[in-house]
Amino acid sequence: MDLAENQSLPLQIFRLSGIYSNEKNVLKRLKAGEVKIIKKENQFFSRINVEDITEILFKSLQQFKAKEIYNISDDKPASSEEVILYGSKLLNLEPPEIVELKSIESEMARNFYKDSKKVNNKKMKEIFNYKLKYPTYVEGLNHIFNNII
Repeated sequence: MDLAENQSLPLQIFRLSGIYSNEKNVLKRLKAGEVKIIKKENQFFSRINVEDITEILFKSLQQFKAKEIYNISDDKPASSEEVILYGSKLLNLEPPEIVELKSIESEMARNFYKDSKKVNNKKMKEIFNYKLKYPTYVEGLNHIFNNII
């Protein structure tokens, strides 16, 4: 931000939530058996589909506002467990193994689950007058399930 200020460069900052797409998503990971439910109460994450990211970035070029910071996320922060259980139901699979956070060996993975990552997207939607294509993981996963997988 200092460099942009000192050099009179245009700058907008986009804070992206957990990104998923048609290619990279919980449904594909569930089918591959690569998912476990990490059990932690009151653990929420915001997410965003890559198609919505693309649209927001294009709109930001048309309605550029220097020195602004935007949270790019959908409307429904949810627990990983909630998303995984929904994906399992869509695929008609048994839910994956439940793992307690304290039993995870990887320090990096444990650190990821330390905090909730719930953000507010109100500014993004108002400034860019944007209606999310996938307002929650439900619409996003339904689209992937019905059109991709």
